[in-house]
Amino acid sequence: MSSIFKPRKFAGPIVKPSVTKAEELTKNKHYCVSRLPGLPSVFKTTTFVNAYSDSESKYAAAISNDSVYVWRYKSVDASPLSIQIPIDKSFKLPVAILTSPSSGTGRDPGLLLIDAITGLVKFYENVQRAPTLGLIHDKPLDLQVSLQPTECITLVENVEPAGIAVATSLRRCILISLRDYRSIPCLSTMELVSPERSFLAKLFVHDEGDIVAIRSAKDNSFATSQAIYVLTSAGTLYSVTCNSMTPNSTPYINNASSFKQTLSVDPDAYPGSGPPSKFLDIWPLKDNSYFLALVEWNSTLMLATFRADKSGALYYGSHDLKISNDSTSPRLFLPSPGKTAFVIMDKTIIMTDLDTSYIEPKNTFTYTKPRWEDVIRINPATKLIGYGYENQSPDSNPSVILITKNYGVLRLEKFPETPKKEIVYDTALLLKSHIEQGIFFSDSKVIDFDLIHKAEKIAVHNAVRSIIKEVMTSTSPYLPDTLPVTADLLQLKVKILTELIAYCQRNFPDDFPMIAEVVKNLEKTNCASNLWKYIDANETYMEVFRKIRPEPRQFFISEIENIGEVLNSFLDHLKETTLSTSSLVVTTIHDGVYLNAVRYSDEVGMSWLFDSEVLNSVESQFTQDFVIGNNSDKYDASCIVQVLYYFYTSAIKSTKEQRLDTQYEELSTFYAQKKKNWITALLKLGLVKEAKVLAEKYHDFASLARILDTERDSKSIEQLNYGLYFEEFGYPFAACVYEHYINNGEYQKLLLEFSNYKHFLLQYFKQNPESTSSVSWIRYLLDDDFELASKALGLAASYNKESINNQLTQLSLGKLSAIAVGASTKKQFDNELMKVRYQIKVRDVVAGGGRIAAIKKENFASQFLNKKIDKADANSIAANIFGPLSSDLRLNESLLIELLTVIEPKFLQDYGFVYALKVAQTFSNEEHTNESINIILLRLLTLGTEVKHTINGTDDVVKHEVESSILFKTLVSQPNIVSQLNQLLENVNLNDTLNPSLSEFDEKLLNELKKRLDDDSFRSWVHMVIEQAKIVII
Repeated sequence: MSSIFKPRKFAGPIVKPSVTKAEELTKNKHYCVSRLPGLPSVFKTTTFVNAYSDSESKYAAAISNDSVYVWRYKSVDASPLSIQIPIDKSFKLPVAILTSPSSGTGRDPGLLLIDAITGLVKFYENVQRAPTLGLIHDKPLDLQVSLQPTECITLVENVEPAGIAVATSLRRCILISLRDYRSIPCLSTMELVSPERSFLAKLFVHDEGDIVAIRSAKDNSFATSQAIYVLTSAGTLYSVTCNSMTPNSTPYINNASSFKQTLSVDPDAYPGSGPPSKFLDIWPLKDNSYFLALVEWNSTLMLATFRADKSGALYYGSHDLKISNDSTSPRLFLPSPGKTAFVIMDKTIIMTDLDTSYIEPKNTFTYTKPRWEDVIRINPATKLIGYGYENQSPDSNPSVILITKNYGVLRLEKFPETPKKEIVYDTALLLKSHIEQGIFFSDSKVIDFDLIHKAEKIAVHNAVRSIIKEVMTSTSPYLPDTLPVTADLLQLKVKILTELIAYCQRNFPDDFPMIAEVVKNLEKTNCASNLWKYIDANETYMEVFRKIRPEPRQFFISEIENIGEVLNSFLDHLKETTLSTSSLVVTTIHDGVYLNAVRYSDEVGMSWLFDSEVLNSVESQFTQDFVIGNNSDKYDASCIVQVLYYFYTSAIKSTKEQRLDTQYEELSTFYAQKKKNWITALLKLGLVKEAKVLAEKYHDFASLARILDTERDSKSIEQLNYGLYFEEFGYPFAACVYEHYINNGEYQKLLLEFSNYKHFLLQYFKQNPESTSSVSWIRYLLDDDFELASKALGLAASYNKESINNQLTQLSLGKLSAIAVGASTKKQFDNELMKVRYQIKVRDVVAGGGRIAAIKKENFASQFLNKKIDKADANSIAANIFGPLSSDLRLNESLLIELLTVIEPKFLQDYGFVYALKVAQTFSNEEHTNESINIILLRLLTLGTEVKHTINGTDDVVKHEVESSILFKTLVSQPNIVSQLNQLLENVNLNDTLNPSLSEFDEKLLNELKKRLDDDSFRSWVHMVIEQAKIVII
C-alpha cells in the first residue's frame, strides 16, 4: 500500500490575489447573508463530495474523490491559497475533520482523515507541514479503529481537547485521542458509549436508536476532565466525563460524574396516540445542565429545552418551528453566546431567538416562545456541500457557514439582539421584511425570497402598502440616505417597484387589486423619473416647473405620489408659453405610464390619470397641435394617440364593469366624439398603417371602415382584406362599413359588394329601418322581396327630402334597372352618377363632417377657393355657385366645372381638374366639350400650376417636383388631352383656341398665362411635365 503522505500540492500559482470584501446577498436589522470573497480556484474545476468549516481555526476543508483541500475561508483574497492533501487510494469512504493546532506548531490546524468503512485513521498534526510528516512517516500518525465486520462510522465530531469522537452504526461512541499529556501527537482510542450486550438487556431495554449528536460541554473549567454528550434518536442522553491523560495515568472515564438519562417531551402536549418523537440534534446551553434539542414529532420540528443531570431529566417546554421537516438530517447549531438557534434543513435555515430566562440568575422556570424567528431559503439551484458555524467574537457575530459548489462560501450572521425586552415576535414585520429583502436584494441568485407559507391577506396588504409608502416618500431604510443625482434615486425606485410587482405576481398571483396598486405607483414613479430627466435637461421647462414647485428636487425625492396633479398643472402653464408639450407628454405619459400599463394590463383598471384632468389636457392639446394645427411629428402623434385610445377604452370598460353609469356615459360620449379626430390626425400625417392597427386593436370599426375606404384609391378591394375583417369581427364591423357607405352616399358599394355577407346587410337594414330606407328597398327588390321593399319605400317617402343624395339613389336605381333589362342607357347613368358624386365630394369637403348649411358664403370664399384667386373674384364666384351647393341642390355641368376648377386643389387631393375634364367629356356637343376643356386647361396652367419650378436640380429633385405637380397628375389621368394642351401652348394669341367670349375672370387668367409663356423656363417646365407624363402613360 502506497503512503498517503505524499508531498503537499498547492492549488493554483502562488501570486498575490486581489483583495475583495464580502458581498451582501440580503440584510435586515436582524441578520445578514453574505458571500465571503475567499474561494480557491480549484472549486471551478473539481467536484467535491462534502465539506465543512471549523469554528476555531476559521479554516474549511473540502473532500473530492482523491484529495482534501484546506483553506482559510475568511481570507479576503479572492483566490486564497489552498492546501491539497492526497487521499490514500485504499480509503473507501473518507471523512476529514480539522483539529486544533499543537503547541509550538503555529495557528494552522491539523487534519484527521478517517475511512468510515475500515476505521483507518491518519492524522496530520499541521496541514502546512504535511510533507515533513510524510517523509518521517511516524507510526503514531496512523491508527486503526477496531470495527465489527458490519459496522461503519456514521458521525465524526471534534470534541477537543479530549479528541475526536466518532459514532458507529452499532451505536458505539469512540473517542480518538490525538496527543499525549505533552501535546505530542499520539493516537489512541477509548470507547465512550456502547450498547447493552447482556441477554436480559436485549429483552427489557427499549431501542435507544442511532447516535445522532455528539457535543462537548460549553465550558470546561477543569483542565483534567471534560464532559462529552452523546444523544440517540430515541432521546437517550449520555453525559460522559473523560479524565485526560496525565504523566501518572492514561485517559479514563469518570463514572462517578457521568450519567445516562432519557429525554421525552411533555406527554400532555404531545399525547402518545401519535408516533413517537425522534431526536435529531442537541446542544448544551450556557449552564451545562440545560440542553436545547431538535426534535421531530409527527413531521413537525420543534426546539425542546431540558434539564438533565445524575438525578434525572426534566422537560421545560418546546417551540414548534413554522416549517415541516422535508429533510433526512436536519442540523441544529447554537453558536456562542447561545442566544440564537440555527436549524439547517437541506437549503432552508431557520433562525430563532431563544428566551433563556429560566437559566438566568433569576431562578425562574418559565419557558416562553421566541421573541423573533425567521426563515431563509437558499435557491434550489444552489449545490450545498457542507456547513459549519462561528461563535461570537470581537470580529464576528454568531453565524452559520454554508459551503456551496456554485456560489462559494456563504455566511449567515445574526446581529446582537436588542436590549429592549418589549420587542416581541411580530409576524407582520417579519412578512414585510421578507418582501423587502425579495425586492431590494432581487439581484441575489443565492437566496430564495419567495414565501412558502400562506400569509393573511390583510397582513400582506398592510406590508405592501407600507413598502410602497416608504419607497415613494424615500423613507425606506433600504434606500440610500442621499444621492447626488436625483435621476439615479428615481430610477432606483422604478427598479424596486418593478421587483415588487414581480414578487407579488409570484407569491400573490390572484390578488389583482394589490398588484394594481403597485403598478399604479410604478407608473407614477416612472412618470416622475422621466419628467425630472426632461426638465433637468431643458432649463426653459425647468423655469416653468419652478412656478409650480419652487423646490423641484424635493418634490421628486419625496412627493411624487402627487405627480398627476403636478403634471396637469405643468401642462396648463406650458400652454401659456410657446413651448411644445407633445414630446413631454410622450416622455412622461407614454413612456412612463402607458408602457407600464400595457406590460401589466391584467392588473390595471381605470387609470389614476383620471384622478386629475391631465388626460383631458393631453387630448385637448393634441387636438390643437395635430388636428387643427400643423405639428408634423409623426412619432409623437402616434404615441399620443396610442395613449388616448388605451386609457379611454380601459376607463370605459372599467366603469361599465363597476356599473358607474354616469362616468360610463360621460367617457363613452367623449370617446365617440374625439376618436375620429385622432385617426384624422394620423391619416393627415400619412400614418395609415398605424391608424389601422389602432382601429383593429380597439375595435374602432367606424374608423377602420373609413381607413379602408380611403385606401381604395391605391389598393384593390382584394388587397384590403375586407373578407378577413368580416370573418373576424362579424356584424359590428359590417354595420360600420354600411354606415360609412350610407353617410358617403356610396349606395352601389353598399348593395353590390360583399355579397358573401349579405346576411349582415339585411340585419343592418332591419336594425336601422329609417336611416336605410332610401336604399334598402333596392336590395329587397333584387331579392324579390316585394313586401319589405314596399315598407322601405314607404319609410323613404316619409323621412327623406329631395336632395342630391336622393338623386344619387334614383340614378343608381335607374342604372340597376337598365342593367336588369339590358338597356343601352347604362353609360348615361354612369355619367350622371359621376357628376353627382363629384358634387357630393366637394360638398362633404366644405361641410367638414357637419351641415353645409351652417357654412357662410364668406367663409366658403376665403377658406375653400383657390388661394391664387383674388378676393373680389373669389366673392363673385362664391355668389354664383355657393347657393345651389349649400342648399344641396344639384349643380348644372357648367357650375360643377366651375366649382371643380376653382376649389383649392388639396381638398380634392389634386384631382379637381381631372374631375372637371371628365365632366366636360360627357357633353354630347363636341364643340362645347372642346371649349370647356380649353377653359379647364387654362385654369390648370394658372390656378393649378406654380410660376417658378426647379429645372436645374438633380434628376431626383426634378423628377419629384414634376411627378408631384397637379399638371402631371392630370395628364397621367387624362392622357387624351395632351394633344389639345400642346395646341393651346403653340397658339400664341390663343384667340383661335379659346372661346372668344371669355368671362372677365378667365380673361385675367388668359393674360396671366401669356405672361408665363413668355418665360422660357415656365414653358420648358410645362413641356418637361408633358414628356414625363407620356413616358408614364406608355
